[in-house]
This record gives sequence, structure tokens and C-alpha cells, in this order.
Amino acid sequence: MKPLIHFAHANGVPSKVYQKLFDLLSDDYDVIDVPLLGPDKSYPVDNHWESLTRQVIDSIVRQAQGRKVIGLGHSLGAVLSFKAAQQRPELFSQVIMLDPPMIMGKDSVALHIAKLLKLKMVDTMSPAALSLRRRDHWDSREQAAELLRPKGFYKDFDADCFQAYIDFALTDDYARGGVELTIPKMDEVSIFRTNPSLWWLPQSELKVPVHLVAAEKGPFIGRRYPQQMKKKFNVPYTVVPGSHMFPLEHPVETVALIKSLIQS
Repeated sequence: MKPLIHFAHANGVPSKVYQKLFDLLSDDYDVIDVPLLGPDKSYPVDNHWESLTRQVIDSIVRQAQGRKVIGLGHSLGAVLSFKAAQQRPELFSQVIMLDPPMIMGKDSVALHIAKLLKLKMVDTMSPAALSLRRRDHWDSREQAAELLRPKGFYKDFDADCFQAYIDFALTDDYARGGVELTIPKMDEVSIFRTNPSLWWLPQSELKVPVHLVAAEKGPFIGRRYPQQMKKKFNVPYTVVPGSHMFPLEHPVETVALIKSLIQS
């Protein structure tokens, strides 16, 4: 029996968008995933992503059927996998975090206070302000592809991954016609606004091995969040080329690294 990977996706990017990575992993691993984080009202978006963490735990329990999983997550999904392993370490053999938004140190305290006081600066401390302004409806998938491809977020996507984004991150809009975001814009905004902000409190190391992969051009390595993760939780990290979206920019290289980390 192959080892089992459980995958959790980035905010606004359904797991099906990562199908190329799953296909590349499938020769050595079975892959299960949590399809959509945010829209499922059984797991409402709340502060510190507690319900979303429960969604990941429930996804593992339901699908793994007693097998331990390798928790693999990108961005939002990386943090949720980490939190799930904190709460239910017996479900995991290890965790691999791809560029997680683990807001550490003084920034974590500042975010916590801003959320507590409901300050507007929460939106500028996260990508929420950008998400609020993003377009969420197009006349067709073809129009969406034409308009989105040149934008910075998408311009370096692998061709197959970009097509998967158009296929699965957008869904038919039966009310207005055309297509809309599969994960509604305000769910995406709510997730950004409720990023966990308690990492400054005393916490114990995880009981399972964890490795963090940081994007060289991502928003976190320059703020020293991976470095602080290593100091606080004894989590080693690797820096890779690309932006925060590197798994969808360099899927072949990302999968090779994932396999190497699992085997090590």
C-alpha cells in the first residue's frame, strides 16, 4: 500500500487546481484532499481558522479510514495542516508546509490587536484589501483566461495549472450568466481577515516531523517568519525559487522536492 498524502489548498484556489501535482505524486503516493475551504457553511470561517482546521481533521478521518497521512498544504492549507497536527497528531506521520502565512513574532501580536479592536488595518496587514478589489465575474472562461493570464498572480503559472485554475477555480454563474469564482470573494476576504494570530503565546513543538518550504519571492521569508518558525517550533525550512504560488508555477520541481522531503 502506498503512503497516503492529504492535501489542503491555498485560499481561493480549490484543490482540483493542483491536479497536475497530484498526478505527479500518484506513482508513489495515494492522494486525498479537502476540495473547498471556505464555502462549506458546516465549517464557517472564524477567528484563528478553528472551524477550517476541524474541516481538515474531519476530511482526514473520513477519507483516510485509520491510515496515517502525510499532511501537505499550500498557504492557508499549510497552516490548517499544522494546526490539525497540533490537535490530532495521531492522524499524521509528517507535515509539509508550502509557504504558510504563519504570522510570527511582533507581527502576530499586532495582527491580534488589530483583529481584537476591529481595525481597518487588518485588511492592509493581509491580502484582504486586494481580494476586496478583485473581479469575481466574467462573461466566459475564455474571457477570464484572457484577462487573468497577464496579471502578476497568474503570469508565471505552469500552462496546465493555469488551465486547471480556469476549469475549477471558476464555476458557472446561473443567476447572471458567465462564470464566477468557485470560492466566493467574500469567503476569501473573511479567511484573510481571520488569520491565526496567537503564535506569540507559548506553544509546544509538534509531535510529528514538520518541514516548511518558503518561496524565495514570497511575502514571508523577508519578514523572517520561517526563521522564527524554526526557532519557536524547531521546524526546518527550505527556500525555493518562485513566488508564493510556486507549487502552481513549478509543479514538477515542487513534487520532486516533496518526494525528497518525505523520504528524508
